[in-house]
Amino acid sequence: MITVHLFYNLKIKASYGYLVKILVLGAGAVGSVFGGLLAKSGHKVCLLGRREHIDKINHDGLFIDGIWGVSHIGNLASYVDLRELMRFHGSHDIALLTVKAYDTDAMLSEFQQCCGTIPPVVSLQNGLGNLEKVACFCGRHNAIGGRVIFGVEYIEAGHVRVTVSADRTIIGGIPGGADKKLVMSIAKVFSEAGIATDATDEIEGYIWGKVLYNCALNGLATLIDTNYGTLLAHEETRRIMQNIVAEIFILAAAQDIQLGWRSPEEYIQLLFDELIPRTYEHHPSMLQDMHRGKKTEIDALNGAVVALGRKIHMSLPYNFAVSMLIKAREATGAAAETKNA
Repeated sequence: MITVHLFYNLKIKASYGYLVKILVLGAGAVGSVFGGLLAKSGHKVCLLGRREHIDKINHDGLFIDGIWGVSHIGNLASYVDLRELMRFHGSHDIALLTVKAYDTDAMLSEFQQCCGTIPPVVSLQNGLGNLEKVACFCGRHNAIGGRVIFGVEYIEAGHVRVTVSADRTIIGGIPGGADKKLVMSIAKVFSEAGIATDATDEIEGYIWGKVLYNCALNGLATLIDTNYGTLLAHEETRRIMQNIVAEIFILAAAQDIQLGWRSPEEYIQLLFDELIPRTYEHHPSMLQDMHRGKKTEIDALNGAVVALGRKIHMSLPYNFAVSMLIKAREATGAAAETKNA
């Protein structure tokens, strides 16, 4: 029924004034860009987010600027309480999951309790394990994963900025899961909203490709407090990135995971010659979180890689070191805040 309903909605804009009814679970930087651009293109979008951001959107609208142009979107139903949102707006055709990886379990549990009929849920998050959690809470047929590789910065409440884009967004279901036609329809919805998106039958490989990218760049840039481009400019940081990538290739081979590149050297050439130059000035969201005193997603990135390696008695020292150093910086930052309070 959900698939048929979504296909039907794609044809009735003239009658109902919108194409698809979309819920954004976690309207931070990335969620606000998806929600805002989808609303701008005519969809009925509900945002769930933190109070300061939501209050500003409700009062002044959502501002999106950066490399994709400037948009001011006012037609957003924005809430801080999921039960209240569901009470006023009922069911949705699609839910976009954009919370931080460490909030995935709590958000999906609350969504499962509040939602009568669970729609397809598209995880547009960083890290490993999110898609599997969606499948567990919402059913394999509703679980869709996404590889998002454009960068967004949260400027202030009600204002986000698209800073860089390395490639198209990719979405896909897990084997034996979401209908491919449904995935293709959602990709079309995203693309028509200005977020170029393709559908795939091999989303796991794309998610691991994003993990490679994030593990190589995010923790290191956060520890040095710099942008991606600076990492490329120095031999020392290039060597660390090469070793992080090499360890993940060894782990993937041991787990029979197809990464899409024949060797770590092939991926490093892509990373150094194309991906980093396209995102040269970008500061990772992990660094932004660190500056705001927020918890990072390191446990879903280098930390998740280390945890998988540990299960098969594999040592991954470069990923381990980055993970532990980020955790140490989180801890010392929290201690400093407590001391100064």
